[in-house]
Amino acid sequence: MIRRNILLLCAVVCVVSQNAFARDHLHMVKLQSEMLKLISTNDRDRFMDVTEQLKAECLKQSNERLFYTAWGNQSTFEATHQNYVKADEISDKIADYAEDQNSYWGNYIALHTRAVTALQKQDYQAAEEKFIEAVNFRHKYFPDESAGDDLQELMKIANHRKDQKAGLKYARQILDEPNVAPIHKGRALFRLSQFAFNKNNTELYDSIYNEMMILKKTDGIGTIEPVVEVNYQILNGNYDEALKLCQELEPEKRYERMAVIYHRMGDNDKAYEYMVKFKALNDSIVLVSHGNVVASCYVQMNNERMKLEQTLLEEENAKWRHLFLFTLIGAVVIILAVIIWQHHLRIKRLEKENVQLDKARKKAEKAFDMKNEFITHITDELRAPMNPIEGFSEILGSSEYELQPEEREDLSKRIKSSSKHVTKLIDELAELSLYESKKSLPINYTLSPNHLCRHMVDSMHALCKPGVRMNFASDLPDDYAVQTNQEGVQTLLKHLLMNAIQHTDHGVITLSCSENGDMVRTSVTDTGSGVPEDRKDHVFDTFREMGDNVKLNGLGLTICQAVIKLLHGRIWLDRDYTEGSRFVFEIPSKQS
Repeated sequence: MIRRNILLLCAVVCVVSQNAFARDHLHMVKLQSEMLKLISTNDRDRFMDVTEQLKAECLKQSNERLFYTAWGNQSTFEATHQNYVKADEISDKIADYAEDQNSYWGNYIALHTRAVTALQKQDYQAAEEKFIEAVNFRHKYFPDESAGDDLQELMKIANHRKDQKAGLKYARQILDEPNVAPIHKGRALFRLSQFAFNKNNTELYDSIYNEMMILKKTDGIGTIEPVVEVNYQILNGNYDEALKLCQELEPEKRYERMAVIYHRMGDNDKAYEYMVKFKALNDSIVLVSHGNVVASCYVQMNNERMKLEQTLLEEENAKWRHLFLFTLIGAVVIILAVIIWQHHLRIKRLEKENVQLDKARKKAEKAFDMKNEFITHITDELRAPMNPIEGFSEILGSSEYELQPEEREDLSKRIKSSSKHVTKLIDELAELSLYESKKSLPINYTLSPNHLCRHMVDSMHALCKPGVRMNFASDLPDDYAVQTNQEGVQTLLKHLLMNAIQHTDHGVITLSCSENGDMVRTSVTDTGSGVPEDRKDHVFDTFREMGDNVKLNGLGLTICQAVIKLLHGRIWLDRDYTEGSRFVFEIPSKQS
């Protein structure tokens, strides 16, 4: 019976003790929560009262770390409210108390809060030295714990000082820390991603991006910031997707990223427009962030101004003549300075205009030279087939030569062939001149790529050499529609197919269509002779050098290049294809 009562009493004591412990723990958690809420307010009395209660509760429960952390927050509060002397006094008290108690954590908190105060003073050199000291102390006495919070502050300081090398060093140190907090790892990866983006290193950026995605999935924190996603799309050339994601950014980041995107897209006017917006907004943010410093400067300047005005009032009667004279002299000097400055600006403007005129003159001279060179080469090309026409015609019309019927027929064929060559060259010159003279083509037709391509294959397969087949393949449905200029697309297909027919003696010519984002991709593939390696870089040029001579490349591909520019697309030779040649062009499915 006695034993049962003793056991019952022990059970009651345990329950009461557990309830008391739970109650005390809950009270401490509430105090800690309120402390963190008040640290960003101006209610100093309430904040200090809460932190003192929390310190007492920590002593009661022997929670050394939270005790010194709460005490350190008092120093941080004073520092963020510019009470730097009080902040340093609190840090000194923490250090003295920690020394007496032989507390390594207390000594660390003292080092950390001194660094925070130096940072709030904007004494970045002192702040950096103290944070480094705190990192080394933590590594020495807490080797299994991460110093990521101090290293993160060092990274911020380096970024503020635009010391990229130091910022990257601290970011990498954070990643090497033991048991580093996910939030610190995320910030370090974010810093490294900025470096990779600025270096335009897509491979490095993609590897960092993948690490951030893994971190987000495993730790469930939002380490992938919208700007990271935007930069990822920019580096991978997905500019339209990047522009959509920009809408999720804050205004200053949005304008900066959009300026970068439009610059990479080649639209420098829009890039400049958004960079102006970014600069204006960024300047206003900088002014707000330095508001306290500016306000204190204004107060000091205002006090000095009041003293100066009092002195001037006392001396006004004795010095008014001098003041008038100085004012007059000052006005004359200012007027002269304005005149000189305007004259200087006028000279600079004239020099700039002269430079622009000189550039325009050189450009015109170059264009004139290119025109003369073009005319010379074209004249040579026309003369080449005209000579046999004249010679063979003279032979056919002369009674001095007795020609056999087969000889006469052979000469007629040669004359016709040369005539066709001249006619083709003249037609292509006219066509090239037409498209190069245009600034744009009207987007006035909605067509089906499949229907148009089938029509071109049906109309041109008869021109193929014996044994050559012409096929059409498409990944697009027949009802897929494109808004474009029909004549321009037909011209592209005609010249590319004629080019394939001309150089393919056996095998297959394949015309194919597919969709690539908001573009329609069309390719012409043949199993012909292909493009020699030394001509691949100049395949779209009008002329190519042949030793000391210059020979016409053929104007079909040059015409294609002129047309594709008017259709806002692009055309290229697929260098990876080695079974012949493959030419590919893309045009927008919808024109804006």
